Amino acid sequence: MEKIMLTLWKPTQPSAEQWRPDLLGLRDELVRAGANNIRVMLADDAVAAAHAQCITNSAVPLDGLLSLWLDSASQWPAIKKIVAPLTSRLEAYLVLESEPYPEERQARAAQYRVPLGERTPGMNQVALLHKPHRLSYEQWYDAWRNGHGPKAYPLQSIFGYRQNTVVRSLTFGAPVLHAIVEENFPPEAIGNQQGFFAALGDPDTCAKRQQAMYESTSQFIDFDKIDCIQTSQYQLCE
Repeated sequence: MEKIMLTLWKPTQPSAEQWRPDLLGLRDELVRAGANNIRVMLADDAVAAAHAQCITNSAVPLDGLLSLWLDSASQWPAIKKIVAPLTSRLEAYLVLESEPYPEERQARAAQYRVPLGERTPGMNQVALLHKPHRLSYEQWYDAWRNGHGPKAYPLQSIFGYRQNTVVRSLTFGAPVLHAIVEENFPPEAIGNQQGFFAALGDPDTCAKRQQAMYESTSQFIDFDKIDCIQTSQYQLCE
């Protein structure tokens, strides 16, 4: 099995709210083309209050993502044929997914489960990572996965955490990415840093965790290169 992540830009005319049913409606066609574990993530009105929590450095920030698994990436052309007509632009990446710390995830995620096709509570923060020039690939990977990774759950309110290492791009000329990180936050984190850092009603703890997070992520992220968006998540099938 291989995981593919598509970065998506919507056509000019429809709003995100109008675009959403079109993307969600692709489920059956994608399944027939061999896809499973399909997840759609959209920057829509439900996460508008989290605008200040986004970081964008691309000239035209992406509007959403599509994540799916295939038996083989060789099936990608059929997926592209289905999705491309609903976008103004798309890029695709073959990734290696890691979903670490299952005990923490299972303990937190149970209360946020919803039927397939419904909106997952809260928001999915998606970060597109580039290796800083100052680091070798090995240094960057170690700082991200081994230095920072264990801090994600203790410092934040996340109930889902997927580390996607980019293997290669599947679309010609796609911007270079080294990783795509998905983090599921609860509803109280939308536009609320205390909710984001699991410190509701505790500004001192929030400030300490925010500083610790910055110090950790700055070891492997150049913040003038990263794109980090807040999205609504829809798990269409497993």
